Amino acid sequence: MDELRNHATAHLEPRMRAVDAGTGILLERLTSYPALATSLDSDAARFLAQLSQSKDFGTVAFGSEGGLYERAGIPAVICGPGSMDQGHRPDEFITREQLSRCDAMLARLGPCLARPPQPDQPF
Repeated sequence: MDELRNHATAHLEPRMRAVDAGTGILLERLTSYPALATSLDSDAARFLAQLSQSKDFGTVAFGSEGGLYERAGIPAVICGPGSMDQGHRPDEFITREQLSRCDAMLARLGPCLARPPQPDQPF
C-alpha cells in the first residue's frame, strides 16, 4: 500500500492537479466489506435473469465488491460462467458449454447497453 501511495503522490497527483487543483487520490485500506444482499425481486436480478435466461440464483460464500456498490446505492449482481461448485478450488474448471452460454448472454447485453436509457426500465 505504501508503494502505491508513494506512486500516486509523486506521479499521478501532480498530473491531476495540473488539470484541476482540487483533485487528489485518497487510498483507504479495507479489511472487511459488507455482504451483497441483492433481492431476487430487484430490477438488477430480473435484468440478469432475462440476460442469462436463468433464474438459478443463490448466495455464495466468498466476498466481492458488490456489497460496497450496493451500500453506495448502485444495484449489483455477481455473475459469471460456470458453477461455484467447481470454482475457486483445486482443479477448478469451466466447460465449453458454460462459456458458450456466457458468450450468448454477453451478446444479449450489447444491445441493452447501446440503447438510450428508458425511464420505466432501470436497466
